[in-house]
Amino acid sequence: MGSNFKKLVKNKELANLFLDTSEDILNKLKLGNFSDAKNNQLLFLVCIENSLMYLADDTYETFKNELNSIEDLNYKSKWHEISNVIALQNIILKELDSDGVINQIEESKNIIFRENDENLITRTQINDLKKFTLILDKCKAFKEMLRKTLYEC
Repeated sequence: MGSNFKKLVKNKELANLFLDTSEDILNKLKLGNFSDAKNNQLLFLVCIENSLMYLADDTYETFKNELNSIEDLNYKSKWHEISNVIALQNIILKELDSDGVINQIEESKNIIFRENDENLITRTQINDLKKFTLILDKCKAFKEMLRKTLYEC
């Protein structure tokens, strides 16, 4: 017999919690040796992803009658589906573009997992504190723009 779990925390609160956690991790990265902290860099990115995933779930609840189910999708695919809502399309598609926060998260993860080729003279891209701070700032701006659009308009 399976038991039904009661959800104790709202998606909006989880999105905020993961965003706060990512900010705490970034502050610790600033204090330590950034280049040696790959696990913490990855943890930072996963927290940002989780924040965006719960924000997507919260947004989906408002428009669930207009959209396909996003329950089994990852955070990026959830935002692709939610971008079908006309009122949110411009805000979300901007973050799915090459300069958007979602693409920057994916690029940063690829850099962490990339194997360095010692035969190359130069590296193409690196993760640094500036990039992670930019990701955090873009995530916060995206969240605020989305919430202002949903709750104030």
